[in-house]
Amino acid sequence: MKRFELGKLSIDVFGGWKEIGGNQILLSSTSGSLLLDFGKSFGRWNRYFAEFLGPRSGFGIRDLLFLNLLPPLPGLYRDAEHDTVFVSADDKALLSVSGLDGGRVLGLLLSHAHLDHTGAIAYLRSDLPIVTSAATAAVIKAMQDTGQAGLDGEIAYLSARGLSDEGLLLSQGDSYQRRPLHLVHGQVPQDFAATSPAKTKKIEGAPWSKFAGKLGPFEVEAFPVDHSVPGAVAFGVHTEEGLVVYTGDLRRHGRWAQKTEAFIQTLSQREVSLLIIEGTRLGRSSKTYTEHQVQDALRHLIAQHPKAPVVVDFAPRNLERMLSCMEVGRDLKRTLVITPKDAYLLIGLSEVDQTWKQLLGDVLVIKEKRVRRPYWEEIVWNNGSVRPVGLEEVTSHPDDFLLAFGFFELNRLIDLRLAEERRGVAGREGIYVFSNSYWADDEQVLDLQVLLNWLKALNFRVYPEALNRLPRDPSLVDNPYHTSGHAPTEDLVDLVRQVRPRYLLPVHTEAAHRWKKLLKGEQTKVLLAGKRRR
Repeated sequence: MKRFELGKLSIDVFGGWKEIGGNQILLSSTSGSLLLDFGKSFGRWNRYFAEFLGPRSGFGIRDLLFLNLLPPLPGLYRDAEHDTVFVSADDKALLSVSGLDGGRVLGLLLSHAHLDHTGAIAYLRSDLPIVTSAATAAVIKAMQDTGQAGLDGEIAYLSARGLSDEGLLLSQGDSYQRRPLHLVHGQVPQDFAATSPAKTKKIEGAPWSKFAGKLGPFEVEAFPVDHSVPGAVAFGVHTEEGLVVYTGDLRRHGRWAQKTEAFIQTLSQREVSLLIIEGTRLGRSSKTYTEHQVQDALRHLIAQHPKAPVVVDFAPRNLERMLSCMEVGRDLKRTLVITPKDAYLLIGLSEVDQTWKQLLGDVLVIKEKRVRRPYWEEIVWNNGSVRPVGLEEVTSHPDDFLLAFGFFELNRLIDLRLAEERRGVAGREGIYVFSNSYWADDEQVLDLQVLLNWLKALNFRVYPEALNRLPRDPSLVDNPYHTSGHAPTEDLVDLVRQVRPRYLLPVHTEAAHRWKKLLKGEQTKVLLAGKRRR
């Protein structure tokens, strides 16, 4: 956690400093402050919390402030008469140590809808304007609607919290309160913004609106960039010390690489004072595949198994991979089958961009028996564009389908195998394509072992096949069926050389020091030795 000062401008990096993710960056001038993302640091979070040990939601933000997982900024968090995340004056005392005033924060610039950039927004005061893309707004709402999170999941809208008789936080009121989202790039999803996930509670508050271009005295620009989730943007902020650019997460090798190229081209013609840049893969030597190459690899593999049941495991909300799988399936006469949660997300995004409405019409949605369906799922089945399919149909003609199932859908394949046995067609080996990010820590490697155990029991072969040997470091396994959401070192360096910023501040990386060597001889000054923050 560091502070950097550039004339009348200061930058406090509370999260994202020498770590990947968890970005919580405060940009301040004499006229006010802006937040650049407000995410969850999984690395620091996992130092304190485990499966059955987590922050106590009834105590609001007490645990997170005490553990320095949230910046100690008075005036930044929910503390209104009818909605608070504080249970006592002792909790508020934890905010007094920074010397900063969260009440000066005029808004949040949200780059994209990944939890390491959004995961702490729930605690921010409810009237704080959030500037983001229309697609990001749809994604964060879909995640909240279909999730089971409590207080920490209240990103797009919130339930007012008050104190119970025992002095603990309790949800109150008969409606949800929308956060004020000001949107760029894409149609504002008005119907989806007003859709409540519960039959008995409405969503109220100011409707989502188009961003007018300014937050207080700050003129803000948003630039679409290529990333592994729809709607990613970089931001430019015009300040007293010149143009400050924050990249968020980006790359140049995905389906929408041209967005990043246009962003770089635009900045190359500007005078950039400060570039705050991600560096997830800085110094890493893993091979970079383009999304086009991934699509070709998937097509080639699946074509070799024309009669087999095929599952492709890709990350939730990686919709460019969903598009790739749909197109591969179409080429091979297989229809992509997605989950109801995926369909709900596409319903929300359909108001933003016709691409997603078309995709929703091109896929099938798995419909299973449920004791009780959540209301959001009823919305899915009542949508006229959704085409349901049952496991019996999938089992009867497995070569007609491509299943977009992941780790948490593995048990559905039991039903598929049992249905095959009833039909007398058991024994066909299935194909499970791991088209996802590799597990990175010891606990997640254990999940890989669980995955392999399931696939053995289900008679599915995993690809890439090197995963079958349970490598000690899965990240070293070459995977032609996946591509990173982040730019490799050489692309980052090329970006900086084209933009030529006066100063560079590296975030979202464990290798910030490498910039000194990479930019040796360049005029850009790399900021590494800021003042230490609590």
